[in-house]
Amino acid sequence: MVLVPLHTLLLGENVRHQLAQSPGLWFAFGSIAISHFWKAFRSGYDVMPDDQLKQRVRWDVYILMLRGIAMFMMIGFAFFLVPLMALLLTYFEIWPERVIGAVFGNPSRLYEYDPEKEK
Repeated sequence: MVLVPLHTLLLGENVRHQLAQSPGLWFAFGSIAISHFWKAFRSGYDVMPDDQLKQRVRWDVYILMLRGIAMFMMIGFAFFLVPLMALLLTYFEIWPERVIGAVFGNPSRLYEYDPEKEK
């Protein structure tokens, strides 16, 4: 969502050329992907009980969505974008339960929502 306004800039010829010619960029993207997989494996998602797994995955997905929405809303404030984004995303990292609670309700009961039961 955040990158939609930058569509022409991100898909321009210069970016494609840099991606094709720069092993440093590939290394950076690869290390970011590997670090995310490493974090997921260390979190123990594979051995968690179902309720705890639902809770944890929803928690992570909701925080990710809220970060994207917050960054998308800040696009209009280009002058204050970096400090505002830094403050807001720091708040998201330090107090994620407050952010989730403000938007989605009680963060300790996220595992209870089952969309298939409501149909």
